[in-house]
Amino acid sequence: MAPPPLSPLQLKEHKFTNLRVKSIEGGSGSASPSLKPSIWFEAVANIPNQWRLVLTLELTSADPAKPFLYEADIQVQGTVEVNDGFPADKKEQLALVNGLSVLYSAAREMLLNITARSAHGAVNLPTLSFVQLVAEALKQKAETQQPASTQVPA
Repeated sequence: MAPPPLSPLQLKEHKFTNLRVKSIEGGSGSASPSLKPSIWFEAVANIPNQWRLVLTLELTSADPAKPFLYEADIQVQGTVEVNDGFPADKKEQLALVNGLSVLYSAAREMLLNITARSAHGAVNLPTLSFVQLVAEALKQKAETQQPASTQVPA
C-alpha cells in the first residue's frame, strides 16, 4: 500500500509567543463570547515558496455585564511552505488561508487543553474561515506595500 499523498502545503514550524488564559469568576457558558482574530504575514526572503505567519486571537465577553467563562490572548507564529508543483498563481492564497487555518487549529487545541483543566471546564473555539480576512489583508498590503496585517471588525 502506497503512503498517502502529502498536502502541497507543509507546516515547517510553529510556536506560541503569547498564551494567557484567565477564568472569569461568575462567568457563564451561556454568555456570548467575542473572538477577534488578527493576522500578519510576509514571504520569507531568499527562500522561495515559504511564508511567515502570525495569528493573534483575543477571546473576551461580548457583553461585559454577562461575562463569558474565560478571557484569553493567544499568539501563534509559524512558517509554511508550498511545494514547487503547485500552481504559482495560487501559492500565496494556499499558504495564507490554509496556513493560518493550521495555526488556528493549533491555538484551538491549546485553548481546549488548558481550559479542560481549568475552573469552568473545556472551551472549544468555533471553526473560522480565513478567506475574507486574507483577502482584506492582501488588499491592504497592495495599497501600502507593507507586510500585511488585519483584524476582523468587532
